[in-house]
Amino acid sequence: MELILLCHAATRAMKTGHFPNGDELAEHDARSRLAPLFVGPQDRTRVISGAAPVARQTAAWLADAFDIDPAFDDIDYGRWRGQSIRETGEREPEHVAAWLADPQARGHGGESIAMLAVRVAQGLEFIDGLNACERCIVVTHAIVVKVALAHALGMPLESVYRMNFAPLSSTVLKRASAAGAWTAELPRQPA
Repeated sequence: MELILLCHAATRAMKTGHFPNGDELAEHDARSRLAPLFVGPQDRTRVISGAAPVARQTAAWLADAFDIDPAFDDIDYGRWRGQSIRETGEREPEHVAAWLADPQARGHGGESIAMLAVRVAQGLEFIDGLNACERCIVVTHAIVVKVALAHALGMPLESVYRMNFAPLSSTVLKRASAAGAWTAELPRQPA
């Protein structure tokens, strides 16, 4: 099985240094950059998207039909949603520092990285059950890709703080069977 973890397209919030508010669309139409991943009608690829509009929009650039799985939704940023990252760091330096170092921290009142990891692990377990699926593309958020990669490779959750994924980058995980270990091809940027 091949699992492609695809970061959604860039949003205005990303470009302006804001936490997402969950309603953003892609800043630019980038479907041509995803042509190598396009899923045709005879393709045995399953496309799954998080629920955010930008994730669904990116998934629609790949396939006419796709599933939405809340396991791959963005992390809940709580009261930081839509706020400037810089200003939040100035206003709440201890909470931001903790959130950037401790997977259990949730000073924003939303979801911790550890809470997100439980949800993402459930989504990956669902994908494991797709026996007839040769290839699966999950369109989601960079933080979800980081957590999924850490989980699949058995890395400590703290490793997510050392990962960085650009919009539209893809990380490919492969394994021979559901019982086999994942191997990773680390991020690829579309042409």
